[in-house]
Amino acid sequence: MTRKDVYTTTELMGILGVAFASSVIRRADREQWEETTRSGRGGGRKWLVSSMPDATQRAIQLAEERRALEEEAAHNATLPDVAASQLPSPARQAILDDKRRYKALAKADLLGLYLDWQAKYGATVKQKQAFVLAYQGGAWGKLLAELGPGVSWKSLERWKLERKESGGVLALADKRGLAHRGRSMLTERHQTIILGQILDGDRQISTCARIIQERCKAEHLPVPSDATIRRWIAGYSRTCFSDWTLWRKGEKAWNDNCAISILRDWSLVGVGDVVIADGHTLNFESIDPDTGKPKRMTLLLFFDGGSRYPLGWEVMATENVACISSAFRRACIRLGKFPRVVYLDNGKAFRARFFDGCKDFEQAGFLGLYRDLGCEVIHAWPYHGQSKPVERFFGTMHELEELTPSYTGWDIAHKPARLHRNEQLHRRLHDKLGRRPLTLEETHEWLAYWFEMYASRPQCGTHLRGRTPGDVFEAGRGPGVDVERLTLLMLQKEIRTISKDGIRLEGRLFWHEALFNRRHPVLVRYDWQLSPHTVLVYDLDGNRICEARDRHHYGIAAGIHPAARVLGTDAQRRDLTEALALKKQQERGAKAGIRRMTETIILPEARQRQVTGLQKAIPVPALEEKAPTLTATEKAAIEAAKAAGAQARAELDAPAYKPSLFKRFPDEAARYDYLFTARHERGAELVPEDAAFMEYFENTPQFQRNFQTLYEDRLELLHFRRQGHIATA
Repeated sequence: MTRKDVYTTTELMGILGVAFASSVIRRADREQWEETTRSGRGGGRKWLVSSMPDATQRAIQLAEERRALEEEAAHNATLPDVAASQLPSPARQAILDDKRRYKALAKADLLGLYLDWQAKYGATVKQKQAFVLAYQGGAWGKLLAELGPGVSWKSLERWKLERKESGGVLALADKRGLAHRGRSMLTERHQTIILGQILDGDRQISTCARIIQERCKAEHLPVPSDATIRRWIAGYSRTCFSDWTLWRKGEKAWNDNCAISILRDWSLVGVGDVVIADGHTLNFESIDPDTGKPKRMTLLLFFDGGSRYPLGWEVMATENVACISSAFRRACIRLGKFPRVVYLDNGKAFRARFFDGCKDFEQAGFLGLYRDLGCEVIHAWPYHGQSKPVERFFGTMHELEELTPSYTGWDIAHKPARLHRNEQLHRRLHDKLGRRPLTLEETHEWLAYWFEMYASRPQCGTHLRGRTPGDVFEAGRGPGVDVERLTLLMLQKEIRTISKDGIRLEGRLFWHEALFNRRHPVLVRYDWQLSPHTVLVYDLDGNRICEARDRHHYGIAAGIHPAARVLGTDAQRRDLTEALALKKQQERGAKAGIRRMTETIILPEARQRQVTGLQKAIPVPALEEKAPTLTATEKAAIEAAKAAGAQARAELDAPAYKPSLFKRFPDEAARYDYLFTARHERGAELVPEDAAFMEYFENTPQFQRNFQTLYEDRLELLHFRRQGHIATA
């Protein structure tokens, strides 16, 4: 940097670091600077540098060099791919290194202080040593932290000589390692051999290095060391990262780490416009209802893209189309309308998981179901999981999985200690703390609880911009859907045969009075999330028979103490009495049916056969037919049988309602369900206590949050059913 001969007052203000022109003028008077008149508009003064003291001249030169270095470094940083080997000298290369450049400027500052010290105290060896002691003692703490305490006065003298010879601060830059930077012993043939090995498969670098060295020996080339090979490979992986990733790690890694991402604006999507479906293997164990053994279940979730709200889900032990349909049905009921677009993962893994490896959804008979509901179906690209925000949601859901007592970890490296081999202590501790796999019902409840918590969290990093998913969802929720239509289309279905104890489904018994006299296969439709204790029963022609109830949940002759009359409590004895009464009622009904059949069919036919037989055996002249005469005892017996049959029919036809005070229920929801069925489905008149309880429970937050929609739908279905009967009649 060439220093100018004269400077204006304004220029010296910036160079000397003063805020006012008066400071420059006072210093000029004190140091007796010579001046000249500045030509041009306004006039003014210029100061001759040659008339300034040496310390001021050094300060001006240092400031000019510092500014020149910064400008040149900024200019070089904007040049595209400037190779260090193309720079004119190692000193020039040091400009591109911030650390080296800043250290050179610190050396220049310390050298300026050293020269000022000599000008003030002399240039003797004693004063030079005194300056170094002052520096090492912390007189200039910032420079000491930058350069370290290893600076001697001989180093300062060398810096002074280097700067004088070069005429600039650049000479003080550390040039070690720059002379051979970018140079290598590896020729183009070496590089070809290295690429041929490291890009062929997924071999370790150490294995490739040994093969490369043997190839070089065979071709009589200089043999590079392991460090040289690794250094070249490291540079190649940084400068050719896309090729390196594609060859070494495959297309999935290339897509995740190299391909540009398409940034989607989900704020343009309304609630219910796009519903995304995906599966996730839960990282905790639940009891498989089919085998009774712990298993990591699969969660199939429908997720609203507009509000980021989890709509409907199914927990599957075995994957099938019915589970997906069930989850979609719940999503539509929760959404209150049918989604416009259903976003599915149509990749090979998804098809193999849920559709037994079918080639496409059309062959599974799956897409037609959505199109009938007015939904368009689009598919995610293979290997593009980042295009679905539900993947990010599953990552957030990991906090739920960690809190479960049967947590298994998200991969092998992070599984709990109790699952490692020979960890008997941790297994005993796990059992001692009472931790166990969740039941399927507990899994649903735990998921519902966490989903509700998630929906109430504000999201600042997404398109919701501080709003909660629950608020956004409620603002865009629909008025409701045709539940009966969804029920017929999407409930899970099983073929079961009726037995004397009802219908057995997933280890549970379901019973209804209408099944008592039937023994044939039936179609059972169910949804454990919306109605966990009831199933809908249809015959194979599609005619509805009844809504059967879980015997253990509703206490229908189930859970009876083996010795209730002797060892049981009052409640257990009442349960036994009710079970015996139900059995006796069935017996009376069966006998009444036999009596009716005997009176109306069997006895008249038997008497007719007797009369016909006598007429054939004894031919007599035709006589006037007379009715068979009965004795008074026979007439009394027949009348008594008719009365008993009428009484039995009346008992069967009367609504089977008993006040809830005389029954036992696990909770208030079960008691309300019993009273709802008695009042609205059986037409029974409730006692005042039961009517008051129903009114109380309907006003509770629990009912309004969890059950109000369900029972309103049931009332609507009953209304439609009765209207259908009236129209048929």
